Amino acid sequence: MVRYFLLVLAFFASVSTLFAQKDFFSIRNYTAIDGLPQSQVKGILEDKSGYLWIGTEGGGLARFDGREFKVYTTLDGLFNNQVTELELDSKDNLWILHKRGVSRFDGLKFKTFQATNPDTKKNWFRCMYTLHDTLFVISTTGLTTKIHQDSIHYWEKDIYGTRVFTVHTTNNGQVVVWREDGTFLVRGESDSFMIPTEGKFKKVLRLFDFKGNVIVQTESGEYTIDLHERTLIPTPKNLDEMVLSYDEKADVFWTSNGNSLFRVKLGQSAARDTVLTDVGVLQVLNDSEGNTWFASDGRGLFKYYNQDFLRCSSDKLRGVMAIYRDRDGASWIGTMNKGLWKICKGKISSYLSNETSYRNSITCIKESPWGDLWVGTANGLARYDKAKDSFVWYSREDGLPNWFISGIEFDGKGMWVATGRGLSYFDGKKFKTFSGNEKLAQGAGALRYLGKYNTLFFGTELTIEALHDGEVTTLDIPEIQNTRTLSMQSYQDSLLLVGTGGAGVVMYNPATRRRKMITTREGLASDFVYFVIADEKQYIWIGTEKGINRVKLDRRGDIVENLHFDNDNGLLGVETNQNAYFISPDAKYFGLVDGLYEYNDLDKHDMRSFDIHLTDVKLLYGEYSARAYSDSTYGFYQIPYQPVFPPDRNHLTFQFNRVDKRYSKSVRYKYILENFDKTWSLPSTMDQVTYSNLPPGTYTFRVMSTNNRGSWSDTRIAYTFTIKSPFYQTTAFIVGAFIFVAGLVTLILYLRVKQKVNRLMMMERVRQREQEHLRKEIARDFHDEMGNQLTRIINYVSLLRLNENSNAEVAGVSAHEHGARQTANGAVAGARVANGQDLYTKVEDSAKYLYTGTRDFIWSIDPVNDELSKLFIHIRDFGEKLFEEKNMNFRAFNGVREKIRLPYGFSRQANLIFKEAMTNAFKYSEANNISFSLRRDSGDGFEICLEDDGVGFSPDQLQKSNGLQNIRDRANRINAVLRIHSEKHQGTKIILNFALNKTVKYGIAV
Repeated sequence: MVRYFLLVLAFFASVSTLFAQKDFFSIRNYTAIDGLPQSQVKGILEDKSGYLWIGTEGGGLARFDGREFKVYTTLDGLFNNQVTELELDSKDNLWILHKRGVSRFDGLKFKTFQATNPDTKKNWFRCMYTLHDTLFVISTTGLTTKIHQDSIHYWEKDIYGTRVFTVHTTNNGQVVVWREDGTFLVRGESDSFMIPTEGKFKKVLRLFDFKGNVIVQTESGEYTIDLHERTLIPTPKNLDEMVLSYDEKADVFWTSNGNSLFRVKLGQSAARDTVLTDVGVLQVLNDSEGNTWFASDGRGLFKYYNQDFLRCSSDKLRGVMAIYRDRDGASWIGTMNKGLWKICKGKISSYLSNETSYRNSITCIKESPWGDLWVGTANGLARYDKAKDSFVWYSREDGLPNWFISGIEFDGKGMWVATGRGLSYFDGKKFKTFSGNEKLAQGAGALRYLGKYNTLFFGTELTIEALHDGEVTTLDIPEIQNTRTLSMQSYQDSLLLVGTGGAGVVMYNPATRRRKMITTREGLASDFVYFVIADEKQYIWIGTEKGINRVKLDRRGDIVENLHFDNDNGLLGVETNQNAYFISPDAKYFGLVDGLYEYNDLDKHDMRSFDIHLTDVKLLYGEYSARAYSDSTYGFYQIPYQPVFPPDRNHLTFQFNRVDKRYSKSVRYKYILENFDKTWSLPSTMDQVTYSNLPPGTYTFRVMSTNNRGSWSDTRIAYTFTIKSPFYQTTAFIVGAFIFVAGLVTLILYLRVKQKVNRLMMMERVRQREQEHLRKEIARDFHDEMGNQLTRIINYVSLLRLNENSNAEVAGVSAHEHGARQTANGAVAGARVANGQDLYTKVEDSAKYLYTGTRDFIWSIDPVNDELSKLFIHIRDFGEKLFEEKNMNFRAFNGVREKIRLPYGFSRQANLIFKEAMTNAFKYSEANNISFSLRRDSGDGFEICLEDDGVGFSPDQLQKSNGLQNIRDRANRINAVLRIHSEKHQGTKIILNFALNKTVKYGIAV
């Protein structure tokens, strides 16, 4: 009982904050763990793009964009890592003050200016300010240094006629200078004026802006410098501490006593809140997004902001599993293991079960249309009895298929209950378990009834089922098959929102069966969704394991707003629970693993949303400078303006950013490269994109980002650049190349025509030479063959004529002589007759030889006979007829069976060679056997051989024989090799070797 009472007290303490005055302000401390280079912060500054610049004591300069710190040190060109003050000029240059010098950063590089005698401590710099594009630096001695347009005009001069002790720059750009002579010098863009103090005080402690004027805190009180009236007015002292800053929007003062920071709001009753203790705050900055930043002396950087969520329970209440507010206004909170709690009109009631601890594990809470409140637990279902303020329990004995209750839904007639073993229906009297259908008997998770379709939708471990008129059908959603369904809600009364354990959110239209996925690809923090529900403004709240997303869709179902809330926005434990949410127009509560949270709907009208901007354009990952290909640059980061890159510099990386120091994790980007990409990219958190191997042309890179509401901003980047064409793709080169090619083609055609003409002329000359050569050969052959034979025939005929004349003379001798000489004349007449017969024989032989030579000549000039086999047959036939006359044994063998084409003139020369050789063998060899053969030599070579077994001849006879020399000459004409082997009484062999793989002209291979 004591334990129960202590538990009630603990819960009462944890939830009593629900009814206390809500304060959504929170503080976050950035230290070295977050990337801040040094914990002692000397100065903070916000630039036009929203970046927060932080100067540290020894850690250098840091830039914060809401996500991460980028650190600059002496390694990057900074003069010194000890920074005392920061200032921006009208050209957006950042000036960094050091004790012994000044650094200027233009977004690309640092330029440093060193003080004279830097080792002397009295010459150290104390503060600085800008005016008319000129930087004025005040040293510890009160003297001034002026830097204008990269030139130091003087060092430590008394430019005001006296020393300067304090300098303050107002919100409207005026500079208030407290001088040693006890006067204020106010300098503006156009004029300056003096305000005397008349000895009212001797020391100025602090200057700060207040409603258009400047408040002066002194050792003797407070004064107001009326900048409009140009007077000094005593002001009642309302603040005891030193004022660091005044926030005009919130109408609060930030004060410090050296050890603590206070937030003071003046009015009829001053409200003074202690914000930080044991922290020395050196500077307070109110940024454009509604955040307040504190530069501390040794504790890092602090951010004070109005957060989106407030945890309204203590650490003793954790694991909120279900939230519900009934029609009587009572709030019900179900926990993981501490039972059910009710808060109604300030009264807190606890409902704990003593039977089993599983009944103290609440899974869902829902009220029926008839006013009954039902609670699902890990061990049964409970109905609240308002009259008795107690619960009636239902379990398996009452008809439920399983102890574990995962969901409750009403269809207007009864109640559907999802359990670990399927569905059960309660009609007001009893439970009916649907076990006949296998799908209904499966473990059911989330469920939702849509009255428009009179259908109950419920999820299983694998699919989503629809129960209509007793029939169960499976929804065709391939993206979430084999995925557990954790949440199911209606959207716009006709659509179904489904949250899954790993596949994101599905928006499903049961009428058209169309679906729309919302996943991490569309900007969701995680695809493991515990709950999804729409509010009265059609915002969809999606609870995940990594926080909560608030999404808004357009008519097509595309995301137009998307904010991600996590520990940066007040959610310390980012993991949500399945039924732990309550959404109403008045309030929104969410249960997380570490407690209960209330949503703070911030008014963002006064919160500035910064524009997206380019931070760099890199060539080949920075190997080359893109600024070298542009005539000018723009912006703080010196972006090259409309650069023109050569064709081999076509690998570009674009870096861009939008600073958001409140919702940095919600910033999404989309980009497109016109003339290259066809569509915009998918939303992404990536702040850079690389394009490689871009073809020549002019491109426009466009990129947009979401604003501080999560919607796509109207401000976009349009960056134009050009990649030049290679010289071989320029117009001049193409025209020149066309002219060159045309000229080259013309020249080639001219040369080809000329070559053809020359070739025809050469062929004609060759043909003429061949004809002349052929005529000479024919003439020579006719002379050799027919001329000789005809001459011999003529001689024989002359001899015959002489013989006839001699016979006539003999016939005319006197008779007396006839008788005396009868005997002698008979002998002579017999001799003459014999001689006449011999002449006739010779004439006959010569005529036959002439006929044979003429026939051979005619055969050789016929192109049909230019074939190796026909040449062999022709020579063989000649030999057979020749050697028959002496009964010599002649044999012929042809070893080449295929058709071999012979060049012109070859057949005639070869025929004459072997006819000459056969004739010699016939006349002089005295051989008994003669053979004639044709065979292949090697490769393309051939060999014709004539061999006999006659008497042979000596080499001397070979050199003296005109016939043999004649056939050797004929072999040379056809580019053949003639070999003759002969020995006395050993026979003779004549071999002709030739090849036919070369061009043959004039019967000679060349």
